[in-house]
Amino acid sequence: MGIDESSLFIIWLSLQRPLTPSRAAIETSLPKTTVYRKLRELEDRGWLERKGKTYLPTDRAKILGKMEAKDMLGIFHIEELFEKALRLQTGSWRRSMELLRGRGMDFVLCYETAAYIRTGFQTPSAAFAYVRDSELKDWISLGKRAPKFADLVLIPVRELPTSEVISGWPVVTEERLRLELIAWLGRGILDLAALRGKVPMVVEEMTDVVY
Repeated sequence: MGIDESSLFIIWLSLQRPLTPSRAAIETSLPKTTVYRKLRELEDRGWLERKGKTYLPTDRAKILGKMEAKDMLGIFHIEELFEKALRLQTGSWRRSMELLRGRGMDFVLCYETAAYIRTGFQTPSAAFAYVRDSELKDWISLGKRAPKFADLVLIPVRELPTSEVISGWPVVTEERLRLELIAWLGRGILDLAALRGKVPMVVEEMTDVVY
């Protein structure tokens, strides 16, 4: 489920000062039961963090507050797409890259993996890739389903997003990658900095990844 207008307003309120459920209910004119549900959902999705009786914005929410309006239009759809991801265990993210290439079907690398191909900065926790949902059943056999930690994360989409070939790999455009890293910050905050050239680059040997 995507974030609705009242949830966005609650995030905005938290950016002004620490937010209590009572203040959120007053400012939004929503029933307290609804406010509590929305606060819980925003906390579960990583937009707010609870400190005692108040809610504070997380790093990704703070970045959201500094974004231009045009960028905000994209991140919530990206978040929704990633929630449908199929997570598999293959042995390692490098093994996943081999499997992706050896399958003979189209895919587009995204998120941490695309950031690594573009910058060489942080080794990804898994191989992240968009695949066509009509072909998803053919991808499932690549590994075991992983409820938590995965080596391969497949995001099913109707059509593959626009891509660029970098070091022999199809990766999402830099603009889309930036949205993906903001939508799912975590370690993505460092990848964002690397993408902008704001951190010292210690590039790993790309031949380990690009065959």
